[in-house]
Amino acid sequence: MNNPPLRDNFFLPPDDVIRVWEERGELLHTVAWSEMINEGHAGGFTVAKVAKLDLLRIIRASLDDVIRGGGTFEEWQRDLVPQLKKHGWWGVVTDPSITGTSDTVVINKRRIENIYRTNVRMSMAAGEWRKIQAKKHLLPYLRYRSDHFRKHPRLNHQSWHGLILSVDDPAWQWLYPPNGWGCNCLVDQIGDDQLRMNKWTVGTAPKPPLNNFTTATGEIIQVPEGIAPGFGYNPGTAHLQVIAERAMAATVKAVEHGLLDEAELIIRSIVNDAAFAQFMHLPTGQFPVALLTKAQQQLIDAPSQIILLPPRIMLKQRGLLPEISPGHPDLTLDDYRVLPDLISRSIAIAKEGDFKLHFFRDASGKIWKAVVRYDAGLPYPAVVSFHKSNPKAMRQQLAKLEIIQDNR
Repeated sequence: MNNPPLRDNFFLPPDDVIRVWEERGELLHTVAWSEMINEGHAGGFTVAKVAKLDLLRIIRASLDDVIRGGGTFEEWQRDLVPQLKKHGWWGVVTDPSITGTSDTVVINKRRIENIYRTNVRMSMAAGEWRKIQAKKHLLPYLRYRSDHFRKHPRLNHQSWHGLILSVDDPAWQWLYPPNGWGCNCLVDQIGDDQLRMNKWTVGTAPKPPLNNFTTATGEIIQVPEGIAPGFGYNPGTAHLQVIAERAMAATVKAVEHGLLDEAELIIRSIVNDAAFAQFMHLPTGQFPVALLTKAQQQLIDAPSQIILLPPRIMLKQRGLLPEISPGHPDLTLDDYRVLPDLISRSIAIAKEGDFKLHFFRDASGKIWKAVVRYDAGLPYPAVVSFHKSNPKAMRQQLAKLEIIQDNR
């Protein structure tokens, strides 16, 4: 049986797929496909052996039309191939000014079909991951569904068919499909009701042997057996990390230009995005969660008004660093999403050594305590502790401390 056409799952694209695609706006030159591998694709677009930016723009624009408006490979090919021929990137190509290499390059239907399928499938997979992150509090599991109906199924992929793991299981960072050229494996997001109804059980992540692969840049990476080189990563995770990085950059730029209202909107948006849901269980990078006022910034002698939630603090909060602290593993994603209220809904700020204790109310009236600290030499102050509080506990603590700001 032939593989199902991509259009079976790709009529009108959801906003998530378009957003994934738009984040890959930077055009990058590569000669070998493995020059830009794995997570590198989340922030840029390349086609191996295309040396001219105008040709890269044409190919990307053609894919842009497909991803935004739908379409089959045949329709895409019909519109694109005449433009490729016009620019000399078709058939047997020997001009290094076009390919970026002195090697002879053959451009044919099979090659451009790989370009089409890989870009569209990866964008679809990353867009689906955004939805998975947004719904995981309701549907906390993923079930692997292999494309074992094909004439020559990949045996590893077939062996993973029906495997159920938590959405936050680290295995999805390499197991999340597609897992190779032409791979049509999928995941289904399911909940406890489906587990009971189908008598399914949550399994154990597979541990296939790792094979070394040397990229075109000489880097040696390890790839799980059954996963094609270049597919051993989660495109959705990579995309959400790019989103978080760009939100941080936009926040910094807004603050530098004195656009504090704009900076706060960016922070509130990213904290309510699927990128923050992912950060909670896979903390990495710099995540902005609140803004100090100018006066508060000067008070703690910090170089920036932006307050971060560092990855290590998130691990501690979740109770994953018991040697440091038991943390607060009871807190939910929605609990952390009140952090942007840290300053705007402030009740009182007190000083305890190098720490500043912020008590604030969220929109529902609950009282929270957040500890903010600035360490000399770092670019940003940070939240180092965060948990629920109450009026009595707040009064008792404030009675023993130097109150810097009192809004009670």
